[in-house]
Amino acid sequence: MASKSKTETTKLVRRKRQWLTGIIIILLFVNILVLARAAELISFPGEVSNTELLRRGAMSLADYYEAQAVKLGLDRNTAVRDALAKFKFEVSKANDAESIAYIIGYYGRATGDVIEREQENRRREAVLGIVNSDPQVIAVTGQAMITVSAGQDGRIVVEDTAHVLSLSAIDAIQKSPVLTDLAAPIDIEIAGGKANVITPRTMQDRVRLLRDETDSLRLSLDELRRAAGYSALSGSGILVSMYDAEGGFTSDEVVQDKDVRDAVNELYAAGAQGIEVGGQRLVATSSIRSAGPQILVNQKPIPVNPVVIKAVGDPQVLESSLDLIKNSLKRWGIRVEVERYDNISLSPYRAQ
Repeated sequence: MASKSKTETTKLVRRKRQWLTGIIIILLFVNILVLARAAELISFPGEVSNTELLRRGAMSLADYYEAQAVKLGLDRNTAVRDALAKFKFEVSKANDAESIAYIIGYYGRATGDVIEREQENRRREAVLGIVNSDPQVIAVTGQAMITVSAGQDGRIVVEDTAHVLSLSAIDAIQKSPVLTDLAAPIDIEIAGGKANVITPRTMQDRVRLLRDETDSLRLSLDELRRAAGYSALSGSGILVSMYDAEGGFTSDEVVQDKDVRDAVNELYAAGAQGIEVGGQRLVATSSIRSAGPQILVNQKPIPVNPVVIKAVGDPQVLESSLDLIKNSLKRWGIRVEVERYDNISLSPYRAQ
């Protein structure tokens, strides 16, 4: 009896251990899933990645701007249509959340600015058209000022201290649907029977316009610096490693400067947005040349065997562009390996 009881106890202990082991395995599996999901290495059925969510948000913003353009009657305006098309195109080709966020900040804001600018131009043109068609204005020989603004109740107010406008012209301005939601005042100068819009009348308006122009120029400069190589750049791309032939010592069996230049030229021809060789970012004035056994990039020696090249662009297109070079160097034993990356970073160019 004692032996039987001992056996049952042993079985019970074994079952508890198996049960605990199973629980631990399940918990480990769940943790692995959670970590992989957080790193966006996997996604569950029906789930959308953060990048795709951001892309949808950007497209929703583009749709909002498009609806605003239709509402304002600017859907056929060339500048507005070009801005919307550029915004949507940049969003569609972006490969990571960082790029989409930049596009929203730059192209999204630029699109909104274009719509606002074109609407302001329509308002000015509408007022000018009414004023210049007024017979009383045509008869004016001296100078006069007219200001069109929105009152506190939202109604259009026409300030005409010289009384050069006819009542019908004032009524037409106040009833013009284009001037609905007028924000900034429109100042009109009449000289020699001709009306023209003058610059903003207040220093606050001038400061606002200058600030907007400065912000726009700064964003443009940032984009140019990235494209030119003077700012860090990240995105999808490839990493190329060029190895000397095993045991090679002749010039044909080691990676030379011309081999690196050929690879770089092919990558640029394939649409690379930026390239870095041996940790040196390439710019318009960069050089790749040999100095004895060393390869100099931007006048600095770089590590060899392998020579490492990083390029941002379409990974598939960039890799395909190197097929000819890989095959031509293969006969000398030189190995060219290519790795694709969803996100790769290039350092900015640093002057000597």
